[in-house]
Amino acid sequence: MTEKKYLSLLGAACLVVALLCVVALLGRQSRRQEQVETALLNSSYSPNLSQVDIAEGETSISLHRGNVSGRLLWWGRAGLGMATGNPATDKSLVFLVDPVVMNEFLSTMEEVRSLTVVSRKRDNLSSFGLDDGQGVRASFSLSDGATVSQILFGDRNYSGHRIYLKTPDSPVYQGQDQFYPWLTSSAKSWADMALVSQQLLGISGGDQVQRLTMRCASKDGGFSQLVLVPTQEDFSSKVSRLLSLRGGSLIHPQVAEGRPLLAEIAVDTGFGTSATLRVYQGNQSQTDQEISSYYLVPQYSNLLENNGSAGSGVRGDGSVPTMCYGFEISGWTWDSIRTLME
Repeated sequence: MTEKKYLSLLGAACLVVALLCVVALLGRQSRRQEQVETALLNSSYSPNLSQVDIAEGETSISLHRGNVSGRLLWWGRAGLGMATGNPATDKSLVFLVDPVVMNEFLSTMEEVRSLTVVSRKRDNLSSFGLDDGQGVRASFSLSDGATVSQILFGDRNYSGHRIYLKTPDSPVYQGQDQFYPWLTSSAKSWADMALVSQQLLGISGGDQVQRLTMRCASKDGGFSQLVLVPTQEDFSSKVSRLLSLRGGSLIHPQVAEGRPLLAEIAVDTGFGTSATLRVYQGNQSQTDQEISSYYLVPQYSNLLENNGSAGSGVRGDGSVPTMCYGFEISGWTWDSIRTLME
């Protein structure tokens, strides 16, 4: 073979290889999935949000924003049903939402993120966990009732790090799963679990507490009482300890009805607001009759209305009902409460 023919064959082979590379590159480009950059909640709506609903299967929780003591606070309603209007039959929990949890949730929803379009079909949503009755639905509404965002979260992919999601009119997306802490209708996951809610009292620390009045059941069936004020040496440490205690789980106050009352603690602030914590005997072991848990029911009073005057119950702009919740607490938490009375 002459040198000229050899170079011609070599050139033809290079041309074929180049053409194959172009075809492969074009095929890869055609298979590349569409990407969109978007936020799941437009941040411009956040200041005017009034309600967030989380639905998980047959259970749901509604989170509302209302005015309490002159401040906008988030509160939640969850339970066996929504309000019946009759305190004797209403089994729903009404509780303060943890502001840190809520702020982190909204910030995550407002974050602009990269989503991959994985399907535009409407007949295969179940394969992504996005069909009717599947997944977790988050809905965001303004005070006028307008829904500004609605997202359905479905299954996670094989790696567990990415999740399928869609809006009512969008294709199926896949994105990094940063939503796990909030894809739940469990009240405990959203609630302010502090035994004394500083949000409701309108305080930012123990230095704004002016008095503790504590009553504890005695063996003779009566109650011993102890009153602590800021001039006493151990007042500050006991207030700090009380404010640091948290509940183990949420209960409806009716669970504690008829139980022996073990203690009552009244917390009075310098703003005229007050809280009363009542501790009841909880679950008892059937074998050795030992008490395994306790119930604590808080009640708040003299919270400020919008006009700045003192009112009864927890109300603000008319949308905030009286709080209705309690805690199941451990023996360790009960022992911590009892040491306050020593």
